[in-house]
Amino acid sequence: MRPKPRIESLSDLFFGLALSVGAITLVGNVSDITTTGELINDIVVFGFSFLILISVWLRYTKIMSALPLENRWVISLNTALLFTVSLEPFLFNVLNLNAVLGKDVTSQFYAVDLGIMMAILGGFSLVLSREDRKLVPPDLIKEFKVESATMFVAGALFFLSTLSIFWSPGPNGLYWRFYLWIIPFAISGLRRRSVNIYGEIKKARGKAE
Repeated sequence: MRPKPRIESLSDLFFGLALSVGAITLVGNVSDITTTGELINDIVVFGFSFLILISVWLRYTKIMSALPLENRWVISLNTALLFTVSLEPFLFNVLNLNAVLGKDVTSQFYAVDLGIMMAILGGFSLVLSREDRKLVPPDLIKEFKVESATMFVAGALFFLSTLSIFWSPGPNGLYWRFYLWIIPFAISGLRRRSVNIYGEIKKARGKAE
């Protein structure tokens, strides 16, 4: 088993702190909850932030299990990723609680933060998918290529959502920018489902042969 570099341990700490900060802020908002609807809304809002951080952490740990960290640019991108992760709960809570600056501006900053996260993860996955580097087994190269494309598309959607045209009310009064943020998770879910189906088909063919 490969020894765990100290930067990976530091990364786990950053993800843990980001999740803790989000939870602490949720607790600090208890006095403002007066109805069941407000309670459910706060849980759903926190759940979105939680889902983002957990999804990024799961992909990050998967990538770092194979990606060497001796390269300077990899370390630099890793540091940038940790910065965006640590910034996420701050921007999310500013978006959720601050009414002075305006949700249009704060949601743009939040979308850029998430877009950078996705782009960095996409870059890491792209490196792993290069056959000449031989960082992952041949049967996993296609999976990392698809994951890289998925991350780049997700990042592009977050960046695209910053356009003012998406700051207009959609169904149920929710702004289109927020609907656009849901698409990357839907794409990711479809990708995982397709990978599982492909694995089951491949396994069934193997047994048949």
